[in-house]
Parts: sequence; structure tokens; C-alpha cells
Amino acid sequence: MSEHFLQLAWNAISASFPSLLLFTVTSSTKLLLSKKSSSDHESTNTTTRARSITTSSDGESHTNDFDTMLQTRRTINKFLPDLPNNWEQTLQQAIQSAIHAPNHKRTEPWRFHLLGPVTIRQVCELNASIVAEKKGDKAGQRKLERWLQMPGWVVVTCQTADSSGSMKKPSSVEREDYAACCCAVQNLCLSLHNAGMGTKWGTGSVNFDSRFEKIVGLAEGEYVVGTIWFGTPEKAAPDAPAKKRSMEDVFIKHK
Repeated sequence: MSEHFLQLAWNAISASFPSLLLFTVTSSTKLLLSKKSSSDHESTNTTTRARSITTSSDGESHTNDFDTMLQTRRTINKFLPDLPNNWEQTLQQAIQSAIHAPNHKRTEPWRFHLLGPVTIRQVCELNASIVAEKKGDKAGQRKLERWLQMPGWVVVTCQTADSSGSMKKPSSVEREDYAACCCAVQNLCLSLHNAGMGTKWGTGSVNFDSRFEKIVGLAEGEYVVGTIWFGTPEKAAPDAPAKKRSMEDVFIKHK
């Protein structure tokens, strides 16, 4: 009698064992997934909270505040003599940002010429000779010494495929391309500023001298938008000068 009862009990347990095992595995899996989901949710919330802290607009200054970065860029006239160790990587990142500027017809007209020591000296000597012709040799020498102190040089140019139009025509490709290159220069300067480097966008007469074109080696149909000096600022940038026009002057609302 007892042996028969034990046999029945064993058969019952054996029959239900797969179901018990499945229940145990399923329950454990649900518990693990629940914990993971909770952890992911907490991680997302933490990231969101961190992002909201760094980008909040509460009137205070924030390191990662995009508008603050835009409004604190300044023209830098004096740099440390040496470029930072990672300057090439920083510059390439800035150029990557530059070529994402608005470009109406997707002509991508921008070119970025990084000048080396030999080319820099040739440009500086050309500029000094131009200054000397107008203001004398001493002025030219002072200008030469000053320009040779600039650590980084990038000449930004515009190359328009179709030069049959005119800059005076509002819808011409030439005008669109020049505007695109100016936007690219702004992006370049802002990216370098965000990386802790300063810039100066120069458009002096030397940039448009035919001898300058030969020194830099511009292609046919390529012209200079400006020369960008870049490097580590010698001192902290000054505060923004007071704007001559108020918000009411420049922000015009229409019905």
C-alpha cells in the first residue's frame, strides 16, 4: 500500500516538474528584466537631469550654454607663441563644423588652406612691402614683426563652379556661395572658441593681391574670403562692447 502511494506521488511530481521549471525560469527572467528596465529608466532620468542642468536658462552663466558660447566669442589680437599640442585635431574638428554651414545649392564652395612656415613668411613679407609702399619702411618692418608672431594661419577661400553670374544679382550662385563661405567662417571660429582657442578673421588688402593668390596657390575661379589667425589667447577675452542698436531697433514685429 505504502509503496503504491509513493509511486503515485513520484509520478505526479515527475509530470509537473517541467511546468515548475518553466515557471521558475520565467519568473526569474521577468525579475531580471524588471530590474534592468528600472536601471535603464534611472540612467535615462539621470542623463536628462544632467542635461537640463547644463542647458537651463535661469539667467546664470553655464559652461555648456550654447548662447553663452556664441556671445563670448571675440576677435583675438594677441596669442601665445606656440599652438596647443592637439591643435591639428581641434582644427580639423572646427573645419568639420564649418562645412556644415548653410549652403543653398549644395555647391560646397569653401576651401581651407593651412599655411606652413615658408608660406606664412612669404605672405608676411608681401604684406610688409605693401605697407612700406604706403607708410614707409619702418611701418612695414613693424607690420612684418607683428604678423610673424601669429601662430596659426588658415586662408578660407570660395570656389564657384559657375562664374557667369554676378555678386550684384541676389539669386546668383556667386552670391549664394560667398554667403555660405561666410557662414562657414563663423562656424570655424565658434568651434575653435568652444575648444578654448581664439581667432581673428582678417580681410586686409593683401588677401586680394594677385601675388597673394600665387603664394597660396589658388585655383582658377577661387578667391579669398579671409585669413583666419588662430591660437591660444594671450589673455582672457574682453567683455562684449555695448551694442549700438537696441533689441527694439533690430527686432521688428509685423502684424
